[in-house]
Amino acid sequence: MNKRRSYQQFCGVARALDLVGERWTLLIIRNLLLGPRRYTDLLAELPGITTNLLAKRLQEMEAAGLLAKHDRRRPAGAVVYALTPAGEALDPVINELGRWGGRLMDRPRPSDRIDLALGLLSLRRRYRGGLNLTLGVAAPTRSFSLRFEPERLVVRDQPAEHADLTLTADEPIVGALFMGQADAGTLVGSGKLRVGGATERLGEVLAAFGLSK
Repeated sequence: MNKRRSYQQFCGVARALDLVGERWTLLIIRNLLLGPRRYTDLLAELPGITTNLLAKRLQEMEAAGLLAKHDRRRPAGAVVYALTPAGEALDPVINELGRWGGRLMDRPRPSDRIDLALGLLSLRRRYRGGLNLTLGVAAPTRSFSLRFEPERLVVRDQPAEHADLTLTADEPIVGALFMGQADAGTLVGSGKLRVGGATERLGEVLAAFGLSK
């Protein structure tokens, strides 16, 4: 990493940016907060990045101790990238940067990629705390785990184990529910949303984001 450009300032902000200030680095960290990713996953999730640049960034981040490569048994021979403790320590930075950037978002541009995983990850900034349960969200091609703890919300792009409450719907319906664009009662009544498990706790989950059932 000592071959990379440096701001050459004895300052914590400058030192941090020496490592994470390059284009795409923080977005790679953001996506890895959802769980381990294959190279092809990251390439698909980051529109605009080239394969050579992604490989370079991953190599730099591994050298900096921000992520590590792991062999996954299934599928056979798959290699995934996962954050190290040093990389995970950037979680509050990513969260607050997203909070600050929220003021710049009005409506998606025609070229913007809309990803439910990132929408669910952004819920952490609205979480009011106080819950202790696991929510499983199942869309036709993806499943998510939302672990509510009293002081934080952990979102993973993977099926939830031992979920207390489950929601099943198409991705736009899940997004509309948590963005407050549609109420749960109407969605359930129309058959667009199915609720399982401890259904009585759905109101608690929505209230934790300032939403009503």
